[in-house]
Amino acid sequence: MKKTVWGVLLVTGLLMGACQSKNAKVAPNISSTTTTSTRNSQESSSSTVSSKTAATSQTTETSEVATALWNAEKAQQLNSFMQSWGATMGQTYKEYAPGNNVSLYGLSLPDGVLNGISGWQAVIEGTPIDLHWSEAGTGTSGYALVAVYSDAETQPYLAQHVYFFTLSNGQPTVLVTSQNQGNEQNYLYFRETENAALKAGFTEIVAQE
Repeated sequence: MKKTVWGVLLVTGLLMGACQSKNAKVAPNISSTTTTSTRNSQESSSSTVSSKTAATSQTTETSEVATALWNAEKAQQLNSFMQSWGATMGQTYKEYAPGNNVSLYGLSLPDGVLNGISGWQAVIEGTPIDLHWSEAGTGTSGYALVAVYSDAETQPYLAQHVYFFTLSNGQPTVLVTSQNQGNEQNYLYFRETENAALKAGFTEIVAQE
């Protein structure tokens, strides 16, 4: 009788041990599966965020390129055009820019009317204008100045011109001044050039893609 009882207990013990062993082996697999799933989810989320960031960056760059109306290539084309156009007018033009000014009867341009540096104000028909230098020809308001040309170094006194090549709301406008004296308001008076060839040449260059 005792042998029978011990036999039963031994079998029961072996069965319980086997079940515990199986459970112990299964548990790590469940944990591993959960960790792998979580990691994959995180990597997928990270990949999605990176893709969105890249797409946003690309869209911004495309937008900036699309809004740029002026560049170094167009500047070079304008330089060539001004040499040939000046020759037809019997004039010799040089290019100027901020930090590299021409003296128009003592007033340094373009710096003299940019950002109110010297207290002078650019005006058109008596109306002050917002004038700013722009390498790309862009701006939210006023006139974006992209190039300055003058014959002041070669023309006789009282026969000098300064041309400001500008873009206003994307529209090309060539402004010219020959002012030779000051005034109480410190206004530098500009007017749009009446020279059809000069206006057409600048407009054609701006329109190129």
